[in-house]
Parts: sequence; structure tokens; C-alpha cells
Amino acid sequence: MQRAATIVLATAACLTGTTAGQTADVARPTRRPAFTDITVQAGLDVDHVMPAGVLPRADPMTGGGAIGDFNNDGWQDIFFLGGGGERDMLFINNTDGTFSEQGVAWGVGATHIGSGACAADFNDDGYIDIYITSHGTPGTVGEPGKCILYQNNGPDAAGMFSFTDVAAQVGVNSIGPIADGFGSAWGDYDLDGDLDLAVAGWFSPPSGNRLFRNDGAAEGELTSFTDATAMIDADMTTVRGFSPSFVDTDADWYPELLWVADFGTSKYLVNNTDGTFSDHTASAGVGHDEFGMGNTQGDLDNDGLIDWYVSSIYDPTPPRLSEGNKLYMNLGSHIFTEVSAPTGTDDGGWGWGTVAVDIDHDGDLDLAETNGWASEPDFLAEASKLFLNDGAAFFTDVAAQTGFHHFLQGRALARLDFDNDGDQDILIIANAGRLTLLRNDIFDTKASGVNWLRVFIDTSARSDLAPHGIGARVRAITPDATQLRYIDIAGQYLCNSEHSAHFGLAFAQSVTLEVEWHDGTLVRLDDIPVNQTITVYAPIIP
Repeated sequence: MQRAATIVLATAACLTGTTAGQTADVARPTRRPAFTDITVQAGLDVDHVMPAGVLPRADPMTGGGAIGDFNNDGWQDIFFLGGGGERDMLFINNTDGTFSEQGVAWGVGATHIGSGACAADFNDDGYIDIYITSHGTPGTVGEPGKCILYQNNGPDAAGMFSFTDVAAQVGVNSIGPIADGFGSAWGDYDLDGDLDLAVAGWFSPPSGNRLFRNDGAAEGELTSFTDATAMIDADMTTVRGFSPSFVDTDADWYPELLWVADFGTSKYLVNNTDGTFSDHTASAGVGHDEFGMGNTQGDLDNDGLIDWYVSSIYDPTPPRLSEGNKLYMNLGSHIFTEVSAPTGTDDGGWGWGTVAVDIDHDGDLDLAETNGWASEPDFLAEASKLFLNDGAAFFTDVAAQTGFHHFLQGRALARLDFDNDGDQDILIIANAGRLTLLRNDIFDTKASGVNWLRVFIDTSARSDLAPHGIGARVRAITPDATQLRYIDIAGQYLCNSEHSAHFGLAFAQSVTLEVEWHDGTLVRLDDIPVNQTITVYAPIIP
């Protein structure tokens, strides 16, 4: 649906920013990324522990968490699911490169069989909440109805933060008659300004895939949700779901549901703009992933269209004969072409979490991916992948040469700038292994061609727009290129990344930034200096 644009030029009311670097002097990128494992010195040396035999088929598939600025201090925090053999933990950023664990103190340090998590402000009160797919308490073989929604209560009079589990009260604690639940995602599919919830279920029959519509809240009452799964014109009980996401692929503002699933059951569900979804998997040319697990999207060829990357299993030997990851390039009008093999992205091992992010700041999106399957010798200690984009959408794995070293059973993978230095760091959560934080060391004020811009969106003045700009399109425009970022939450396997639009800008010295919302509002900010984190505020339109 097209709407007339309301253009707001840069004003003090639309923008705040902090500079964390210096403009580069030389007009070409000259640095390959370099990573350092700083897990221990950051205070994150913890392990995911899964009690043996609790979920006989799913034990090896868990290992999730969430990223968010849970205390609104401008620094990203980390929520970690312990797995049931270890309690959950909340690592609050100390702003000095280290974290302090506050799970019990803040009310989120439970011991349960947590699978995945996704953080977003579901009730639009300005504080980021956490949804968790949980299979119940240790000592059981899974308990249905135990999913968690931690509502962030914000600070009390003494400045102390706390969370309260409201999942049962608002209607999102149960996703089916059996214990189930893996990835989840938040998005505003009906464009009413609040965040709806998609939850993937893997067990069969029947799997617990659910779409919950956010119905908002009357004054002084809790937000309520309605199970709207029946509004999807597809048999979701046969979908072995791992990673859903809300992404507007056809630029009509209504996000589609991209539902990555195991055993060839992934779905591409087109938003009909009336609260319903239709299955266009076959006609769109997608759904070829034999064992779809991880999920990420982005404009990988800078043509203004959102592409779709799905991690799977690469095993060319019988009996599995799996062709690996799938890269679906968007041709427009709900048509994609699959190009993983010719672009060098098909072999990700036994792939799980993945994210599209400009690691080297050269102006195009790269792909990070983790993998592993302990019961198969070939995938027991295979390295995580870092696929660098050459600018023409051909990718090369440079993990070994860049210090992107991870050989554990990786599951969740997220991007965040934990030290606010401008480059995106990578967090990997392993199944039955240690949490790993890989610091991106590409940014250096003496280096050339590593410029960047990091953008957060504040929609708190507008109840008709989703919190944190979810669903907004953000464009960074330089003389050489226009880059597009779409703000979405999760879709990645069992976790979400920070709520930002991050741009690598190579040698650009300034940039024009455009932020566009579904009502036609367009904020345009000209001559923005590079190498800073900014917040763009959605304007109040009379």
C-alpha cells in the first residue's frame, strides 16, 4: 500500500548522537576484520548445561539468549539461558568492557529447560521485555504451558530494576498440548503499533507453531494476546519450526512471515494486509532448504530488496545428501532465486544461528554462521563461518584468517556492539558449552576506510508506530551507494540481535540518512557525520 510521504528534515527533536570514532582520511577500505575472544575478561565465562535425557530428541538443539538494553543506559546487555542444568543469567553491561551478572536480583534467574529467547518492548512502556520458549522444570520430560514472558518493570524508587513473568496472564505461556518451542520473533503484522508474536514449534505431531496477535491494553490493565494461528492459510501443524521472522519483502509495509523449519517444511507466508497470511512457498521459489534451522534477512546485493538466508546441513555424502544453506535473492513481487552454491554460501556445516551484518564496514552485508552436531564426527568441532561479501554478492569464508574462532556446538548467534566502539561484535551460545563473545577489532581511529553509522529509533511519542522502530526502513545514502536496513527482531536461531540499523560506510565522510514508516512519515537527515551512534525520533505529525 502506498501512502503520501510526510518529510521531516533534520531537527534537534529528531536526532541525538554520540561520536565514538574519527573520520578516516584515506578513500579506500584497507583492513580485514580481526576478532578477539574476550569472554573471560568480560565476565561471561559461563556454560550452557542441559540435563541429560530431558528432551531426548531436542537436548542437542537448545542454547539461546537475547540482546537488549534492559536498563536504558545506552549499552547492550545479554540474557543467557542456562539450559536447566544451570540457571538463566542476565549480564548487565558495566560500560567498561565487562558485565555484571544480575539474573536473580532482577527476577530472571530461574532454573528451567529454556530453549530460545527474544527481547522486545511488547507493551510499549519504554522498557525491553523478554519472551522465552521453555519446556518446564528439570526432572520432567517436558511440561506444556511453561513459556515465559518477562515484563520489564523498569526502575523502582531506588533505581532497582525487576522483571515479572506475565505469560499466563496475557495468554502466551502455552503453544500446544505438549512441551514445545524453539525460536520466536516480534513484529507488527497488522500495523496497529503494537508487537505481535510468532513462536516456532518443532515436535510432531502436532508442532506448536503459533501466531499471537497483540490486542493492546486498556488503561491500567495488562496487554492481552489472541491466538491468531488460524489466520495462516497453511497447515502449520506439519511445520517442524525453528526460526520465524516478520519481514516486509514486497515493500507494502505489511510484514510477511518467513518461517524456517526442519525436514523441508519451511514456509514463506505472504501478508494479505487483512490479518491473514497465504502460503506462497512454492510460487516464490523458496523452501528448498532440506533442514532449515537458522534465519536471517538483509539486502545482500544492495538492490533495495530484502533477501533471505537460511542455514541448513551441508552433507554431500549418502545417505543424507543435503545441499546445505540456501540464499534466496529477492527479485520482487514475491519471487526469489536460490543462489547459495554460486555465491559460496552453501557450506556452513551443520548450520544453526546466522546473522547478516557488515563486519568489515565496506558497505555490504556479510554473513556469520555457527554450526555443529556432536553425534556426527564430521560436525563435532567444525569451525563457525564468517562469509565476507565482495560487493558483488560473492562470499568467502575468512573465519580462520580473522580470529573468528569457534569450534563448539554453536546454536544461537547474535550481533551487538557491546563496547560502543562502532563495529559489530558477535555473541555465540553453544549447546553444552561455553558462552563466547568475539570482539570485532576492525575499528581503529588510525585505520582508513572503516567508517560506520549506528542508528537506533525512538517511537515513544507515537502509539501508532511499533516500539524501537520495528518495521521501519532505514537508508544510508552516499555518493557511491544506497544501503537499506529493515528493523526486525529475531528470526535468528533461538535469539535476537541488538535493535539497531548498522551501516559500514567505507570511505564516506558524511551520509544522508532516511527513516521511513508505514504511515508515510519520512525523516531525512542530511550531512550526518560518520562514526557515531545516533537515535532518530519519530516526529509527531499534526
